[in-house]
Amino acid sequence: MDKSHLQSSNEIIMTSSTGSYQQEPLTPPRPPNQVGQVILYGVPIVSLVIDNNERLCLAQISNTLLKNYSYNEIHNRRVALGITCVQCTPVQLEILRRAGAMPISSRRCGMITKREAERLCKSFLGENAPPKLPDNFAFDVSHECAWGCRGNFIPARYNSSRAKCIKCSFCNMYFSPNKFIFHSHRTPDAKYTQPDAANFNSWRRHLKLSDKHPADELVYAWEDVKAMFNGGSRKRALPSSQFLSLYCICNG
Repeated sequence: MDKSHLQSSNEIIMTSSTGSYQQEPLTPPRPPNQVGQVILYGVPIVSLVIDNNERLCLAQISNTLLKNYSYNEIHNRRVALGITCVQCTPVQLEILRRAGAMPISSRRCGMITKREAERLCKSFLGENAPPKLPDNFAFDVSHECAWGCRGNFIPARYNSSRAKCIKCSFCNMYFSPNKFIFHSHRTPDAKYTQPDAANFNSWRRHLKLSDKHPADELVYAWEDVKAMFNGGSRKRALPSSQFLSLYCICNG
């Protein structure tokens, strides 16, 4: 591996990030070999900028904050939450080793955004409390398995993992989230999509908000609901004024 592009261990620049965990492109972008540091639950975690987003070392998070959980537990939770790792390049991996985030023997490392790291950690370490939403609130959701379908996810009815909380927009029948992704209607403009290994435990990956550009409050609430009965939530309560505006956004 060509290490001519790497700085020496004494030349690695350290920066600190203590702001919000919302994923946003950094302006101006840090160079890819500049090491950052994010304080997560009081523990400093090494970060790098990848594709203009600050990403944290998942292995370091697993070995510190989540050290009491097995690899399979962390992996399964990450997949269930829809968190995708970005693999480091050889150069980035060497930088992480020099920064002390990875053992010298490590051959690869996955990186996740600050927001994803917060969600993952809170799913293990936070309280399992449902988000506070109006009783008549519903998410407009859809999936693209088979012929696809659209429905209303009603959080007030979601009181167990198998609760029939989604009302189909076509037939008005109710389904649990894990059954709804296998329910579809062939509409005139529908295109058949071969299910991508859909199973009863993958609804969080296949079920999406129908709005392609949802408001941040809507995304946060949806993430909270998806985290229920999956080992935790984001432990984030929206002010009542934001609930009202969120309700107007979805029903206006």
